[in-house]
Amino acid sequence: MKFNDLLHRLMTREGGNPSLCFATRRVMIAGDPYILRQATVEDAPTLVEIERVIYGETPWNAAAFVGDIKRPDRLYVVVETTGKVIVALVGLSLHFHQRDGHITNIAVSPAYQGRGMGTYLMKAMMAVAVAHKMTSMSLEVRIENQGAQHLYRRLGFEVCQQKHHYYLPDGGDAYEMKTKLMRMGEQRANGKTKPDLGL
Repeated sequence: MKFNDLLHRLMTREGGNPSLCFATRRVMIAGDPYILRQATVEDAPTLVEIERVIYGETPWNAAAFVGDIKRPDRLYVVVETTGKVIVALVGLSLHFHQRDGHITNIAVSPAYQGRGMGTYLMKAMMAVAVAHKMTSMSLEVRIENQGAQHLYRRLGFEVCQQKHHYYLPDGGDAYEMKTKLMRMGEQRANGKTKPDLGL
């Protein structure tokens, strides 16, 4: 699908704000085939289970995911194996007034970590945010999660502030990290490319 065609499909919400949609597609990540698709409310229990396996107790329950998935300014994308097993997820919230795309959730099942899936999903959401005219992207990450921080720094994120007692229920601290988003022409000029999403 051409980039302009995608934008035409997206720009359909009241007030001129894009409707967040994501066409299902087959992708290759680290040489393996997967299906990338928009999450549905039926996926919510699986998303909760993935987060619990990774993070332990989490404030995100199925109802919280359902509520977020239904919001027009939110986009949840999952990675499925060819056997239709969800192995990763990412959530994006678009703050149109601030022109900021905020990562609400990102999780990769332990058996699929270390394969570049987190990087692929982040680049995919950065491409979506750019398509919706966002100029920055932000997220929170646990202070002790050095691996995730390394991934985000490689994508251009920098720590902008520390948030005390951010995570529930343990009260863990978080770093807020942020990066500026480049338009597609700037990305090409700087030799930075997005994943092949058919945009």
